[in-house]
Amino acid sequence: MSQSHGLKASRGGWKRHAARTGAFALLVSAAPALAASGFSAVTASGNDGNPPSATIDGNLATRWSSLGVGQWLRGDLGAVKSLSAVDIAWHEGNKRTNTFVLATSTDGATWTTAVSTKSSGTTANPERYSFAARDARYVRVTVNGNSLNTWASIAEWAAITGDVTAPAGKDRFGVTMLYPTKSGGEAWALADSATSDKRFDPQNPITKNSDGSWKMKDSQVRMSVFTSTGYDDNKIPTYDRDVLASRGYMQAANDWKNIEMTGFVKLNSVSDTSDNFDWYARGGKHNDDHSGCEGSSYKAGFHYDGRARWQKETWHVSYEQTPYKPATSALKGRWVGFKSVMRNITVSGQTAVKLEMYVNENADKVTWKKVYDYTDAGKWGGDAQHCGGATGPMAITWGGPIAVFRWDNANDVDFKWLSVREIQP
Repeated sequence: MSQSHGLKASRGGWKRHAARTGAFALLVSAAPALAASGFSAVTASGNDGNPPSATIDGNLATRWSSLGVGQWLRGDLGAVKSLSAVDIAWHEGNKRTNTFVLATSTDGATWTTAVSTKSSGTTANPERYSFAARDARYVRVTVNGNSLNTWASIAEWAAITGDVTAPAGKDRFGVTMLYPTKSGGEAWALADSATSDKRFDPQNPITKNSDGSWKMKDSQVRMSVFTSTGYDDNKIPTYDRDVLASRGYMQAANDWKNIEMTGFVKLNSVSDTSDNFDWYARGGKHNDDHSGCEGSSYKAGFHYDGRARWQKETWHVSYEQTPYKPATSALKGRWVGFKSVMRNITVSGQTAVKLEMYVNENADKVTWKKVYDYTDAGKWGGDAQHCGGATGPMAITWGGPIAVFRWDNANDVDFKWLSVREIQP
């Protein structure tokens, strides 16, 4: 089917403006020139013979077109980069406004909205749509019709990228920190005299190795790290999910909430290679007390066979899991670093939780690879009504007094360089 673009539109005036889209300030402006696309490949939901490849050929006279509300164009940057804007030259963009959504992803599976707006309707040249810089490999524009019809039609587009955000320095062990520590925020690091640290409760005997690392020989491990004010369930007045979400914490304002949690482990003996390490937070004790409502958490699962996934524990015991993804090779017999990051963000005007998992495969303290990126925007499983929540899948946006390094079915594990830091969300 050929597309007809001969329709004429009567247009009123359009004022350039700054709009607010979730957590991101949207700035629409004319791009100064036709930029190189930055995309190594493009795909689309469909086309009418005008292919998606036409949007990166440097020619405003060619286009991609597809009929219907919700048609999309996706670009691949070839690697994760820092993305801060997208230029779009709309076909006949001087005759109509296009309603669209720009979204980004690091893995092609989980998408986060960057921009939701309309084009100006005043130019067929590139317009720039800017937003707070974020890491992305894939960019998708979904077109929800225009002011004349339901065709999606783009002449050219380009990604405005830079280097991935620089790391935020090193911790006391010389391990690269991915996010800056919050000024005046909570922080903990494994002490040289770990067995006398009142903020650290390994719950089982640990012994120090000759190289300064520690050994745990137990098949069910829950090593707890408390905030500087300690843990006291008598100071938790309610477990009502709506109240916790409103005030932002379970026990105290300095509960572990926006955190980067790091540990290095060496798996020496394991009875079930499908089991995993879990670095988790955003709750307290995980037992049946208080109807299990103290046991909320996000768990970053790093499996002994090299897989990874996130788990959401709305209460103890009520789990939802993301799909498994490959992270690295099997862990047994080598040192490997593992980071769990959880931080609150804003999605569509509501508080959501960004979950990230990183692996340092060669234990050099520096080379961190992101292996999982997921956003809980309040639509992921859950049974929060059990603990007074208004909606079952509500995100766990509050902090908790305990962060935990956990593993099961491994009866000989060495560990070192553990830390928990409150980060800038």
